[in-house]
Amino acid sequence: MNHTAVKKRRRATKKPYSRSIVGATLEVIQKKRAEKPEVRDAAREAALRDIKERIKKTKDEKKAKKAEFASKQQKIQAKIPKAAAKGGPKLGGGGGKR
Repeated sequence: MNHTAVKKRRRATKKPYSRSIVGATLEVIQKKRAEKPEVRDAAREAALRDIKERIKKTKDEKKAKKAEFASKQQKIQAKIPKAAAKGGPKLGGGGGKR
């Protein structure tokens, strides 16, 4: 008798439940899986908008600080008289003998 041994393909069984992961309980995972794509997209857009606003706010604060610092520097430079700021050549050589 000529029997060819054919290995049966075993289908992986899908379990009807999922387990909770560290940071998310099973209920949270199931809620997220059940929500509609529109809701997910809306939440994503809101999060992105929030991040962009935060970045813009920090940039504006930095720009304001820079402008304030520049104006202070200009005031300080305006107070210094030009003749005193120039200064003449230094005398005295570069030190003495050892």
